[in-house]
Amino acid sequence: MAPSTTKTLKTMTVFAITWPIFIEILFHILMGTVDTFMLSHISDEVVSAVGISRQLIEFSIILFNLLGLGVGVVISQLIGAGRVQDVSQTAASALTFNLIFGLLISLIFITSRDTLLSFYDVPQNVHNDAALYMMLVGGSLFLEALMLTAGPVIRSHGYTRDTMFIGIGMNILHLIGNSLLIFGWLGFPQLGIMGAAISTIISRIIACIGIFILLYKRVGEPIHFRYYFTMKWQELTAILKIGIPSGLEWLSYHISNMLITRFVTFMGLTAVTAHVYSNTIVYFFMIFGMAIGEGTEIIVARLIGSGQKEKAYRQLLSSLKWAMGITTGTLVVGIMFRTQVFDFFTDDPDVIAIGASILLLCILLEPGRVFNHVVINSLRAAGDVQFPLMMAIIFMWGIKVPLAYFLGIHQGYGVLGVWIAHAADEWVRGVFHYFRWKGRKWQQKSLLSPQMLDADSA
Repeated sequence: MAPSTTKTLKTMTVFAITWPIFIEILFHILMGTVDTFMLSHISDEVVSAVGISRQLIEFSIILFNLLGLGVGVVISQLIGAGRVQDVSQTAASALTFNLIFGLLISLIFITSRDTLLSFYDVPQNVHNDAALYMMLVGGSLFLEALMLTAGPVIRSHGYTRDTMFIGIGMNILHLIGNSLLIFGWLGFPQLGIMGAAISTIISRIIACIGIFILLYKRVGEPIHFRYYFTMKWQELTAILKIGIPSGLEWLSYHISNMLITRFVTFMGLTAVTAHVYSNTIVYFFMIFGMAIGEGTEIIVARLIGSGQKEKAYRQLLSSLKWAMGITTGTLVVGIMFRTQVFDFFTDDPDVIAIGASILLLCILLEPGRVFNHVVINSLRAAGDVQFPLMMAIIFMWGIKVPLAYFLGIHQGYGVLGVWIAHAADEWVRGVFHYFRWKGRKWQQKSLLSPQMLDADSA
């Protein structure tokens, strides 16, 4: 199997892997943006409800990535090492694990939504809308758990266009469903925020079916039904070795952001609305950098699995230049039209003024965020996941959260002060991550044991 793996490595390029990931991320972000944009025609209060709900939902999705973040790295390294026989069993074990976990999280959202929302200080009408959205969309999160596990398996085989097409189809279905159920087109009931939630559930179900069809088509060795009940504990341990620290790093990121969003709720509904719109918009400035980071992770993991560590080192440095350049160029264009961008979402002049200021600030924030994303992904591909976790705990909680409170509330800079704190955190961590890569300590990490690399498939 090793010769065919080597041939695959030679034909893989960052661009070939990255552009489908870019489209997939773009459409994933569009799915949330479609809800925000369409519901903005109802009221800004409804948008705030969805924004707060989605933050809790995205927090839960990070939990699913405890496995999802690790499965792509482990399978890529197994393929790079020529261990493709173990891939199907490893994938099945990960799917079983995440399904059980996903069902548990979905149940929590259904039964404890009011308790979760009590973290935020929002008006009762916003609370009620958010609770409804969380019950429906949060209750279907187990489908996301399955997709976030199956997707990395498919991408690790180089079929990034497959998951791209799933993302496009999912968003088209979601757009159609929103049009029918939010606004009541073609005689359908006009359900507002409930319609957006139902549309999300339907598109998730169909996308989940589609991604499983592609999974069975693309994995080289058949995934037998019995594999779902026979755990590959050695490989699953390696996945969790990557996934748990990576997931904890993202948990730290999202918990700190949730706390900062709580600070924003003290500033009033206008501040919350501007914050939600800004978060929605800035993702579009960083998606190509995110795609380069994920594509680089796949290639770096394969190169490390095949023992080509020097080539992996150079690959990250090359990818980083492209990610930073494209992100900065996109930002410059967006900033030129920042007021018009917010006009697209709302006609509230106060929201537009705050949002336009945040967008201007993003020329400092977003390059740092993309810088971090690309380097951390490559460190993860090498199995060096403890260092980014340590940096996250130290600087998110030592710089970002206290600085957000100090600038935003104590000094009275409001939401703008919060975003300055975000920028400070991203750049400080980014510098430390960069020197970690340049120091090559990640080359001493070992993810796959010799037994996993050399033993025959079970």
